[in-house]
Amino acid sequence: MAIPQGGALRPHVLIYPGRGKISLDEVTFPRSRAVFNGEQQYAQTKYATIFTDGTSQGNASAQAIQSSFDNDYAVIQGYFGGLALPPGQQGDDQTTPRTALPIQVLMDSQAGGAYHFGCNATDLYVEPDASLAEGFAIAELVEVFEAAINNGWQCGQTNGEALSRVLAADRAPGLNQLQVQTGKQWWADGNQDFVTNNSATDQNTDSNGCGPLFLYYLHSQLGYDWRTIVTTGGSSLGDTYQKLTGKSPQTGFEDFLSRLATIASGSTLNLPASGDPFPIGQTTTPPTPTNTGGTTGGGAVNWIVVGIIAVVIVLIVIGVLIGTGHL
Repeated sequence: MAIPQGGALRPHVLIYPGRGKISLDEVTFPRSRAVFNGEQQYAQTKYATIFTDGTSQGNASAQAIQSSFDNDYAVIQGYFGGLALPPGQQGDDQTTPRTALPIQVLMDSQAGGAYHFGCNATDLYVEPDASLAEGFAIAELVEVFEAAINNGWQCGQTNGEALSRVLAADRAPGLNQLQVQTGKQWWADGNQDFVTNNSATDQNTDSNGCGPLFLYYLHSQLGYDWRTIVTTGGSSLGDTYQKLTGKSPQTGFEDFLSRLATIASGSTLNLPASGDPFPIGQTTTPPTPTNTGGTTGGGAVNWIVVGIIAVVIVLIVIGVLIGTGHL
């Protein structure tokens, strides 16, 4: 097991609200050395070495990851166009080179989700929860592939974090409840634009609500398969949309909002248990966002209403002309 050595890189995280006992600022290499030095290898698969902290939850989580990791790895690799992780991929101290495989998965009872140090770091730390550990491990694995493909997905920003979440939930539906929670929060907070703007980090709850929903929009509403979305990439989710459709990022964000507005009750977004509400056949003008902290999108124009107003105006003008003898 590679034990992290010194350094101060920020961990790239999947935050699960309400879980974990340690602040992100305390997730450091010195802490890792103290916590993980006693972990024991639980299993070796084709693609991973899995460690346990020896607790019942740690053992159950290691077993859950062992039983699914190789299949999950193959599917994720397929989404990234069959990409092989490059030799020399670094461990989480980002100074000690080692081969990309095997991926090392370790248990951290205080993780509050999952994390790794550096987008290409192949030592993955997950909270030991047998029902969620598979998804936690996949989310961090996706970010390793994001670094390898290098086509715009940034694991520490909105687009990369969003992709890691939706692909993990695709394989481990237990994570769907997380997307429902964060998606509703984003809408309640004013549906800020994290589609054309990719500046938010992976620790921003609202961007973590918006980003996965927009990827579901690309996949389930517009019909692009995950491999096409992943291999297209882009510097933001809006850029990916533009590359796929030829339309402007703002157009995509506005259509996305206008469809979601049809399943909202004011500030409450009514999401299904899957977290993916698409396809949605109708559009409407979304409510005026209440969050002024960033760019927000407007709604689609209701052309039926515009047409009715235009007809009424024409009839009024004709009536006036008839009444004055000018027609």
